[in-house]
Amino acid sequence: MIANPFFNRGPIRESRFFFVRPRETQEVLRLISGSQNCSLVGPIKSGKTSLLLHLARPETYACHDVPARRFSPVYISFEGLGKLTPEQFFHYVVRETARQSSGKIAVVWASVQGRSELSFLEFKDLLDQLEIAGERLVFLLDEIELAVRNPSFDLNFFSALRHVAARPEVCFVTATDCHLHEMEVAGREIGSPFADLFSVVRVRGVDSELAWRSISSLASEADVDLEPERDFILGLAGGWPYHLQVVAYEVFERKLESGEFAEEQQVFVARRAYEQVEPVLSIMWERLGDDAREAALSACDGSQLGVEVEGFTCAIDGRLVPTNGLVGRFLEKRLRDRGARVEDFLQSENPDRSVLYGVVRVLMRAVEARDQYARYHAEQVARYSSVIAREMGCPDEMAEGARIASRVHDIGRVSISDMILLKPGPLTELETEIMRTHPVVGAQILDALEFPWAVKPAVRYHHERLDGSGYPEGLMGEEIPLLARIVAVADVIAAMTSDRPYRSAFSREEALSELKENAGVKYDDRAVSALEQAVRKGII
Repeated sequence: MIANPFFNRGPIRESRFFFVRPRETQEVLRLISGSQNCSLVGPIKSGKTSLLLHLARPETYACHDVPARRFSPVYISFEGLGKLTPEQFFHYVVRETARQSSGKIAVVWASVQGRSELSFLEFKDLLDQLEIAGERLVFLLDEIELAVRNPSFDLNFFSALRHVAARPEVCFVTATDCHLHEMEVAGREIGSPFADLFSVVRVRGVDSELAWRSISSLASEADVDLEPERDFILGLAGGWPYHLQVVAYEVFERKLESGEFAEEQQVFVARRAYEQVEPVLSIMWERLGDDAREAALSACDGSQLGVEVEGFTCAIDGRLVPTNGLVGRFLEKRLRDRGARVEDFLQSENPDRSVLYGVVRVLMRAVEARDQYARYHAEQVARYSSVIAREMGCPDEMAEGARIASRVHDIGRVSISDMILLKPGPLTELETEIMRTHPVVGAQILDALEFPWAVKPAVRYHHERLDGSGYPEGLMGEEIPLLARIVAVADVIAAMTSDRPYRSAFSREEALSELKENAGVKYDDRAVSALEQAVRKGII
């Protein structure tokens, strides 16, 4: 069987999947050649991590016209480091520097290899030794937004980072969704003087010609010609790497099945691709201010050139238009939704809401008919998730969305055999893989319904984990929709505190301990804190 050569499951770590970005790459190399720190800023899933990983490869420097001085790039991600102390972090940085680079660092590492912590002064002393030895370190810091959530990383920690960034023989390249000066630690900005050391490099869409070369190259690995589908792929995905990989992946699958790509397959691919990118676009949308949203929506009717909204609109021939077909579909849906008053929709006598609730009840009865535990579990998850959402300060409408998503989060289990679903003991590896299909199947079952909340993404992604260890797509951090992160926490505590055929229930304290231990690593720390607060108040 021919393997699909396209990759649409998280950051692109293999160089062959990388979409060339000569402008951003050359700008970063120009800055660090002059000992200038820089920050890659762009929307989520715009390829910032992939660009950092590209900059971590020594061959990248050899391929560009940069000074002959030796660079030692070191990639450091704050993903999964939410529990480290500053001392543990400095040791981790030295360890990663030794692992990823060569030269004098091997000698320096030997002196601290048996330890687990380094004070900042010790870390600074090691940098002094490397500077004397002529080493030029480039620290590529990814997911720095997560660093501000670590309670151990206070303003003193960022002050220490500033001292490192100010060294002439050390450069930082960060990747963030927003400017560094917009980030806060304990309610105080880390911005100045830390952010003042960084020049901003905007990460924008990839040039269409360069993007198509990458797509053609990948398709040729499987001896498949996608040239007839070029306009469709580029029109639907534009210049955003994640969108391009998703669309090309689906087109390749359809063409491999039938040997052609007919009009009805275009409709199917457009729908499948939209299902995958819509959660990401929703996160981006939530972060926009009202003015930016209005500017983005104005692109739906081809308004005269106004303010561009990064990731949503671009200028073509003096007019503001959506960046690609997927974004256009998203904006048109938002425009339609805006036409309906939420206040009216929330009234209990609204027939559409009543019908929707009725359909949800019917779907749940289909699951409960096979597994009596399902009803009790769904009710528990719904209760927990709505309380968590309210304790997090979410609007009532979002709390209601969390409740409805929880009621149907396991609807996909109707596709699982009774031999697996009701098995009294542990599942085999194959049975586990089959069981893990239920979030995707559940989202597909709900596809025929139009919810006023992000229910389908919550159902599809409620088993994803912040560190990328979840399923079905291995999403990480805020790639996971907020409702899915809330339902995930509610699902875990409800499952752990219930008796199952193969184990007894854990106490609530034990379940909370498990969640707190992995808060910020696997589970959303705000959702876990909200749950703990609700328990402390006696609400649940």
